[in-house]
Amino acid sequence: MKPSPSLPLWLLVATLTVPLLGLTSPLIEVDDARYAQIPAEMLRSGDWVLPTLDGTPYVEKPPLWYWSAGVSYRIFGINEAAARLPMWILSCLGILGVGWLGTWLYSVQVGRAAAAATATAGLWLFLTHNLTLDMPVSVFLLYATALALRAMARPDDARWAAPATWVAAALAFLSKGLIALLLPGLWVLGLCALYPPLRKGARRLISPLGVALATLIAAPWFAAMQGRRPDFLHVFFIEQHFERYLTPKYNRGAPWWFYLAVLPAGLMPWTSAFLAGLWRSIRQPFGTDYRGPALSFWTLGVAVFFSTSHSKLATYVLPVVPHAALLAAVALDQGLPFWAQRFSRTLGMMLLAGGALATATLASGRLPPSWWPPPGLPLDALAPVILLAIAFFLVLGIAQIAAPSLKHAEVALSLAGLCAGIFLFCGLRYVSPLISARDIGTVVRNEIQAEDSLWTYGFYLQGLPFYAHHPVDKLVMFEGEFHYAMRDPQLKERFGNDNHLKSAPAPATRRFVVLRSKERIHFEDCARQRQQIDSWREFGTWSLAVVRARPGGPRARRFGLACAGGL
Repeated sequence: MKPSPSLPLWLLVATLTVPLLGLTSPLIEVDDARYAQIPAEMLRSGDWVLPTLDGTPYVEKPPLWYWSAGVSYRIFGINEAAARLPMWILSCLGILGVGWLGTWLYSVQVGRAAAAATATAGLWLFLTHNLTLDMPVSVFLLYATALALRAMARPDDARWAAPATWVAAALAFLSKGLIALLLPGLWVLGLCALYPPLRKGARRLISPLGVALATLIAAPWFAAMQGRRPDFLHVFFIEQHFERYLTPKYNRGAPWWFYLAVLPAGLMPWTSAFLAGLWRSIRQPFGTDYRGPALSFWTLGVAVFFSTSHSKLATYVLPVVPHAALLAAVALDQGLPFWAQRFSRTLGMMLLAGGALATATLASGRLPPSWWPPPGLPLDALAPVILLAIAFFLVLGIAQIAAPSLKHAEVALSLAGLCAGIFLFCGLRYVSPLISARDIGTVVRNEIQAEDSLWTYGFYLQGLPFYAHHPVDKLVMFEGEFHYAMRDPQLKERFGNDNHLKSAPAPATRRFVVLRSKERIHFEDCARQRQQIDSWREFGTWSLAVVRARPGGPRARRFGLACAGGL
């Protein structure tokens, strides 16, 4: 392979526009829908300080994303496209940032290739579409590290780079919290310890102007929240940071090697190039060239940090993707070593073999009916989903096999990532009945009346109030994201147990109950004595029951005994 990346500008622009294909796709459960609903409630209430979820306080995360989406809603209305547009803009801002970093750190060609690699890396591409707070914090952490490195490498530029570093860190802090200060701070200290020439510029990062700007940006919201909720700082910092990291309280555990699997998969189709760039930079970490080690230390440091946490989600490792993409671009610029070329071809053959095996298995019709087709997937969507899945694996596999032999491997990998993204976003539309509350929420919106109530049982569909245009009036047998709200005595009527499920609606009203289909027998046993079920409709694994009071039912005591016997 001739190592001379020269990515066409049109291809880079095309990679930026791929997420626009999914702009109007239905919101995905759970995070995608939750982070679309919270800013919608902010806009409707006019309260831009206290975030709420289904009308109850939600203080787990800072508000920068909510404000961004709320502004978009104000301009374009409350809909999926308006929810996703700010995330796409943030993604583009991050891609421009890694391009800028690669350009001044290495060359224009490397910067452009790194930008395309970031835009088409699987995890980054998906989270441009799926709303989480990991994208905003990743973008601002990228700028914080890029500006800090600029100040350290070129001390004369510290007069503007140092304050800008603090501004970026403050925006990252308003996106997700303490990692905005902790991770860049540890990274800068590590670089200073290993590379003495960087220390002069690092001292200039202690910028009074930067600290003042960061304080003005981040502090007002925290002060306002503490004034509204006296327990806020304890909940936000102690519970949501330290307890989440140090204890298994939030039930998001995973093995220590979790990110060793997530990161290579999330960087597809750039995995082999990233591994080559990482190996080259860490095998001689103490030379005079700080550039590769600085990128590698950030990538490995962030991955190790989250690997030691008791709370692990695949999305947490997103902040390393731009730096890893830059390592991949540098590796392609220098030429992939033989082992990386071989790894790329092997990975490609595995992708093709896996796609072929999956296709043959589906075509054989030997899968259990409970596995395939998935309940709720329209029959006319089966063929498109299978064809898109085949095309997805095919394009990635061919690119992995062919890239090491091509003159411009970065072009082939960018095209593969672009096509894979197109197939992914098209496929999400077909499978939306399985992963989105849009269908069930639309039915509720069209049928529910002002005097009716909307309940959920055993779980909470985050997108239900978004699509139903109606709050969930009572959550039965569910805590989840509402653990903070459940502490408030004024909100106790919003939450219930099985005893509330047994109660009948008020006369002349209906109760719309959303539950998992597997709970149907239990629900019917509880409902039959004092309630009559007007309709029961299934939406994939979810169901919607519409009930009203049964006239002349038996006494409540008999009902309770009958329900207990059904359990």
